[in-house]
Amino acid sequence: MATHAHPGRLAFLLAALLAWQGCLTTTSSVRQARELFKSGDFDRAREILLREAAADPRNNEVKTLLFRAQLSSYHYHLHLARAKRRANDREAALQEYRKALEVFANNSELQAEFDAWANPRKAAAKEKPASSVVPPVQLKVRADEKVSLSLKNTPISNIFKSLGRTFNVNFIFDKDFRDFLHSLEIENSGFYEILRVLCLVSATQYRVLDPVTVIVYPDIFAKKKAFDLRGIKTFYLSDIKAEDARKIVQTVFRDEQLLIQEDVNLNALIIRGDFQSLADVERFLGRIDKGKSEVEIHIEILEINRSLINKLGADFGSGVVGVAAGLAGADGEISKTLNVNDLEGTNFFLTLPTAALNFLESDSNNKILAKPNLRGIDGEEISFMVGDEVPIPETQFQAIAAGGINSSPVTTYRYRNVGVEIKITPFIHQNNEVTLKTKLTINFISSGASSSFPTFGKREIENKIRLKEGETNIIGGLIRDDVRGSLNGIPALARIPLLGKLFGNSEKNISQTDLIFSITPKIIRRTPISTEDNRPIWSGGQQSASAGAAGGMEEEEAGAEPAAMDEGTEADPGAAGDDRVSINPPQASLPVNSDATFSLRLHAGTPIASLSLSGDISGGPCEIVEMVTDSLNEKDVRILKNFSGNRFNLGLSFTGDSLQALAAATVQLKVRFTAKGRYILSIPDVSAYDARRKRLQLAGATCPIDVN
Repeated sequence: MATHAHPGRLAFLLAALLAWQGCLTTTSSVRQARELFKSGDFDRAREILLREAAADPRNNEVKTLLFRAQLSSYHYHLHLARAKRRANDREAALQEYRKALEVFANNSELQAEFDAWANPRKAAAKEKPASSVVPPVQLKVRADEKVSLSLKNTPISNIFKSLGRTFNVNFIFDKDFRDFLHSLEIENSGFYEILRVLCLVSATQYRVLDPVTVIVYPDIFAKKKAFDLRGIKTFYLSDIKAEDARKIVQTVFRDEQLLIQEDVNLNALIIRGDFQSLADVERFLGRIDKGKSEVEIHIEILEINRSLINKLGADFGSGVVGVAAGLAGADGEISKTLNVNDLEGTNFFLTLPTAALNFLESDSNNKILAKPNLRGIDGEEISFMVGDEVPIPETQFQAIAAGGINSSPVTTYRYRNVGVEIKITPFIHQNNEVTLKTKLTINFISSGASSSFPTFGKREIENKIRLKEGETNIIGGLIRDDVRGSLNGIPALARIPLLGKLFGNSEKNISQTDLIFSITPKIIRRTPISTEDNRPIWSGGQQSASAGAAGGMEEEEAGAEPAAMDEGTEADPGAAGDDRVSINPPQASLPVNSDATFSLRLHAGTPIASLSLSGDISGGPCEIVEMVTDSLNEKDVRILKNFSGNRFNLGLSFTGDSLQALAAATVQLKVRFTAKGRYILSIPDVSAYDARRKRLQLAGATCPIDVN
């Protein structure tokens, strides 16, 4: 007879079979991950556990193993990256850094470390925030435009005006301005650089009135008070207290005549001062308003107690020697009434206690282990106390009624700590070391049990130690000995040497306590100190404490030559752009019969083996005076240059690291214009080849020049 299984039962059996197979697969994968973890292959173990965690998100065992594998993989690759970095193996270090970042992609501290080493320019741009102190009026002057001036025995006011005509700026002079003859030779400088030189020479300062007008006035107190631009700014602080910041700023900027007021509620400083002072204060506060370092201190308190009890002799218990007298009755009891006339029939009884010989010696050891982890801030005290609070009675006498005698006792209780108390103040150094100011105190009750008022004992150690991060220091030897003895037995007889043990017993109780402290610091967070923080803040670098100083600072930053990028780093978005040749400044306005310097800069994203270009200056009579290639290293680049009249040619052949050399490849062209007019500096023809002799496309450039 055939039997047929029910369809529902078959589905249930099939689901159970699949679940059982899935459990076997998970168990096998976890076992494989454990084996890989033991062998040190954390990456493969992490991959397996990631798949299992995605398949079974509720499996706590898989999630725990995954976290362990991720943490081990992260530390492994980070250790390798730093080791390769110290060995100057750049490619291997970059690869290990990227693997560590794959494990914990949101680790901002590791990303900052990677950027600071792999791309220092990008890290420097991040760590140098833009200033919020901006003047209300700024000149419309191109920061990258540079000119050369050569004037001899010319009134200083005319030199100011010549500079103004070059950059389309109007100069007006105070009525007390003193004019005199002066000679000036400046090459390839920007507007604010030349303006600062003129102000230093003429003992003047300047203030921007509108985008195209500047007033020049004598550098004396009365004029500065009348013309200086002063403002009020609120600096909101996050880590340092406003009161402490005010004291520091007042001391450092004592000569700047600042008006400072702190707001305790907002933790802010309200400062009134001139433009340059406010800008300097902002930079200074940015360097001192930083979060303090944090440290975690691992402490192990090991308490070793040892008690030794030694008891030897005869123990008579609680019985005593007694004598009884009286008449014996019929029931055998002794009458408590004694008749003196019947002394002959009186019975006398002697009661002796029972005795037992004791040969007892006991020894006990025990350990109490406490492992607190204390986290604290640099310079702040950390306290830890383990023990009890013991009440101590204090009695004072008070008057029962007003004006009476103090005769009524009033008892109050004050609690005192008994146990182990630890106070630690950490000081974190920048070289991964920690100085710990420690104070270890042990308070205990030292009086006997018969005393109604306790007597306290105290042992204390106070010192300073300097440890490396992760280094352990052990403090021990805080030993306390309590020795107590007692003698019980028959008086006089118990004190007979040797035989006295038959008539009494002696007991000796020795209690010894030793405490051992183990201290290990671990730095959790360090105060961020960037490269910009290590640079000085110069005062007096800008000629005027006015709005024009901002433009001067922007010009210095924009006109600086970019540093050579490390190979393998990301390009600065505002730097090179496409493969091309650029001319700096991109346009110029010059006086006639003056020399100007133009920078020809080469940009390429592909390593170049050779390059040649030619150019000319059209529009009128001019002469190329000099062609400077000092920025190119002759060991890496072979240079061929030729210039005559208004034409020039340049050939470069790279023999070393061509991309490294090309990032800093700058050629300066010095030109003299002898007639007014509109000129065009053009580089139409650029030929470049890579190491495989493949031609590269580099765009040329043009620069319009107005000679007035």
